[in-house]
Amino acid sequence: MTATKLKILIVDDHQILIDGIEAMLQDVDNFEVVGKLLDGKIALSYLAHNPVDILLTDLYMPKMTGIELTQRVKKEFPEVKVLALSVSYDVSIVHDLMDAGISGFILKTIGRGELIEAINEVSKGNVYFSREVSNEILRSLANRNDSEEETYRLTDREIEILKLIAQEFSNADIAKQLYISERTVETHRKNIYRKTNTKTIVGLIKYAVERKLI
Repeated sequence: MTATKLKILIVDDHQILIDGIEAMLQDVDNFEVVGKLLDGKIALSYLAHNPVDILLTDLYMPKMTGIELTQRVKKEFPEVKVLALSVSYDVSIVHDLMDAGISGFILKTIGRGELIEAINEVSKGNVYFSREVSNEILRSLANRNDSEEETYRLTDREIEILKLIAQEFSNADIAKQLYISERTVETHRKNIYRKTNTKTIVGLIKYAVERKLI
């Protein structure tokens, strides 16, 4: 029995980039590029008549930005996972991406392996930020003043674990790095979600970014 392939739609206002992305994905057994479009508005029309699992969209397009497209897609086609791509970014854009309901954000400078990893992760319902983006977010927040009241809700150890969670470390990786048991990590993780009143990694990162907890 043939496994169901992930149906991928690519939207970018540069044809050469679309062709390059398609070339990187064409030999992946469980991927199928079902459409290549140059305009966000056309993409919405396409989605209305064709099944798509993953939407790969450029972040900065002239007629409709990636954020605007994401907002429309999540409202009209909530089952579609959106992965945004860009050659550059500003840390502040993370807030807008999360509010729009993005499933992931990667830089166009990444290699084929990470692109495939990102698509697979968001297809599972996980959130994926390019490693370079995640590291830059953490660096930008490292020296900010943490005098807000919310800062004191998490212990030093919980903040330490929060940083590792934001970098997509697994419980096993965190346990190994901090020399504690996986069970202890899981307890800390549950406490962090409870204290921040979040349920997902994207919600946790958004909470941390907004309150300068990292």
